[in-house]
Amino acid sequence: MTKKTSTQTAFALDDNGRGIVRIDDKTIFIDNLLPEEKATITTTYKYGKLKCATLDKRLSTSSDRAIPKCRYYDSCGGCNLMHLAYPKQLKYKQQKVQNLLHKFAHVDVEVNPTIGLENPYNFRNKIQVPVRLNSHGKIITGFFKQNSHDIIDIDECLIEDNRARPLLNTIKKNMKLFSVLPYDENSHSGIVRHIIIRTSLHFSEIMVVLVTTKTDFPNKKGFVGNIIKECPQITTLIQNVNPLKTNVILGKKEFVLHGPGYIQDTILGKKFLISSLSFYQTNPTQTERLYKVALDEAKISNKTTVLDAYSGIGTIGICASTKAQNVTCVEIVSSAVKDAKNNAKLNNIKNINFIKADCTDFIINNDVEYDVVFLDPPRKGSTPQFLNALKEICPKRIIYISCNPVTLARDLTFLLDKYDISSVTPVDMFPQSAHVECVTLMSRVEK
Repeated sequence: MTKKTSTQTAFALDDNGRGIVRIDDKTIFIDNLLPEEKATITTTYKYGKLKCATLDKRLSTSSDRAIPKCRYYDSCGGCNLMHLAYPKQLKYKQQKVQNLLHKFAHVDVEVNPTIGLENPYNFRNKIQVPVRLNSHGKIITGFFKQNSHDIIDIDECLIEDNRARPLLNTIKKNMKLFSVLPYDENSHSGIVRHIIIRTSLHFSEIMVVLVTTKTDFPNKKGFVGNIIKECPQITTLIQNVNPLKTNVILGKKEFVLHGPGYIQDTILGKKFLISSLSFYQTNPTQTERLYKVALDEAKISNKTTVLDAYSGIGTIGICASTKAQNVTCVEIVSSAVKDAKNNAKLNNIKNINFIKADCTDFIINNDVEYDVVFLDPPRKGSTPQFLNALKEICPKRIIYISCNPVTLARDLTFLLDKYDISSVTPVDMFPQSAHVECVTLMSRVEK
């Protein structure tokens, strides 16, 4: 291997928040380097090919740089923009969406300013952490170091709900007290694999999920009983059993050990029951802002028919039902459809229908027409089949809620022959990271 050290100045940030430099006519990405900052960088080559590039020393400091508040920032990897001042994070995300739409959808649109948080910390309503023994026999919880199975032991996380960490510490204390061992992925032994904590923003309700390797284990009754006794703020405690050698967190069997088996929260005045398996946005304050933008753009009236595709537990469809003539929610996951139906009953909503089906099959196999379609697909985006089927029914407005602007830009290319991009609004659901969610309004081109 050969190494070369040079002085470089970053000229932009990439889609993952890394500084971009040019070395030997190659574009290279450097962590923790901001535009206009100068640094010495070492590049390592093997057989003449670039293997890696590392920042040795920063020689100048941007006025946009912030001092990260998190003491684990350099090693954790859960956040990657904490070194950029928050107002500049919002500007970066606006520009990121605009650049990706230009690059992949070949459109030049004026993206709206990113909607941010007044306090960009302690926003996460869900944490899920692996539990292990370290080399000194201490029970630790934290996050996996990037590209490894090594856990960084973390005592506090500045982006999670303040109520979660004391609960986590109490559970670890009781694991030691009752000799309940953490999981060892090498020997496939031990009991507790993960701990999941979900909190409600609008109610004093907290769910804890213990992911274990087996249903029964020594001292289970005392262990569980003591957690409930010492943590009365836990309103429901669930045991999920995952006996498999897998990176998948949750298993297929679970048991409610305490409480009703769910917590509740509200979005835009509507109540939602959240189970251990429910997909529910992790930033509840920003979720309300995201949905408000989406509903405002939809321009729903009492004559509007609505399709909520990829509807999950029915959050968007239920919020839209207040003003709509009727709403149809389509979701392929059975447990989500069950939760959605319960949520509609909870809110006494009559003008909504839930269908368990693949969204594409539903549109193709049913003679349907809608004025407005909401789609909020997973990070991988939608499919050409669904987008082409969507064009066939040709609603007046499409509201695309995306957590990945790359797949958003790709998907929009399927719609641009029949739709114009009327507005794009980024919402900062994940402060301190490069992730950005956005609401795009597509309006049918009238001939």
